[in-house]
Amino acid sequence: MRSRNLRGVASATSLLAVALVALASCQNDNKPAGPTACCDQPKIPPGVPAFTVVRDEVTGPTDGQDVKLHVALKQKTKRDDIYPALQFLYRYAMTRNTFEPTTFLGAFYKTEGDAQTGANPVAKIWREHGDKGPKCENAIPLEFPEEVDKAFQHSLGRDTPEDLEDTCHLNEKKKVTRVDANFKHQPTMKVDDAKKAVEVTYPYLEAGKDEYVKSLSFNAAMTYWAEFLTGMFAKAPELQQVTYNGILDDQPVLKITVTRQEFDQHLSTVQETISSYAAITFAKLGLHKTDDKGAMKDQEQQKTKTYMAALSFIPKDRVFVSPKLTKATGGGGGKKGKGK
Repeated sequence: MRSRNLRGVASATSLLAVALVALASCQNDNKPAGPTACCDQPKIPPGVPAFTVVRDEVTGPTDGQDVKLHVALKQKTKRDDIYPALQFLYRYAMTRNTFEPTTFLGAFYKTEGDAQTGANPVAKIWREHGDKGPKCENAIPLEFPEEVDKAFQHSLGRDTPEDLEDTCHLNEKKKVTRVDANFKHQPTMKVDDAKKAVEVTYPYLEAGKDEYVKSLSFNAAMTYWAEFLTGMFAKAPELQQVTYNGILDDQPVLKITVTRQEFDQHLSTVQETISSYAAITFAKLGLHKTDDKGAMKDQEQQKTKTYMAALSFIPKDRVFVSPKLTKATGGGGGKKGKGK
């Protein structure tokens, strides 16, 4: 009898052990899985904006794959700074396996959530089958200081045109030595990000020389002001106000502050008006209704009239014109000192 009871206890103990193991197993199965990395993460070198690969989509045979990498930037990245990241991702995709992908797309997003859902990327690099190299698109907007700096360089004739054959910025930019690179007198710009405004100081110099023009007419001084104003507002959409300081012999001869609203309503057609009248004067010359001297005088008088009308739309406390500016026609100062 005692032996039978011991066998019963042993049997019950075994059943209990099995039950406990099963219960533990069940509880383990119900535990939430820990976070797992989706994809291989390349080691990003210094100087390249960091990113995380969120989706790594590969289709096709080993020697003919179509690859799409969707990555999320880890930090706010400026427009020009994204190109090293685009280039690095492309090289990574091309070299990580034995065979290069047949086609490739690398899409950059602001967040991992955007990369998961496939929202519009802020930048992308791709290569279609048969292409010799990659192409890029960059939708990251310029920050205000970058925007006005590019507009400023454009107004001085120093901007570098975008190479439409090198959208990924793979080619090294050629260094251009400007004539005025070491001039003491240089155009400068102060930026007020909060007010979306700039203040420019511009010295009127002899062409190719680090010295002021001997004389400066009102029309010549105003011509550069009008061209500069038009270029700045056209190239910098966020810009709301421009203060222009024209300098001669280290003294201000022209200081004008213009808001975008004033420019759009009254000043945006100043150059067009002057150019239109120049065409009329040229036609008169062709018809022998005037001579060169008469045409020049007529043109300068029209310029003065147009510029004075433009200034009348600006509050007087935001306009300063020095009496040092001569009334002589022609004269120096127009675009002087821009240099390249």
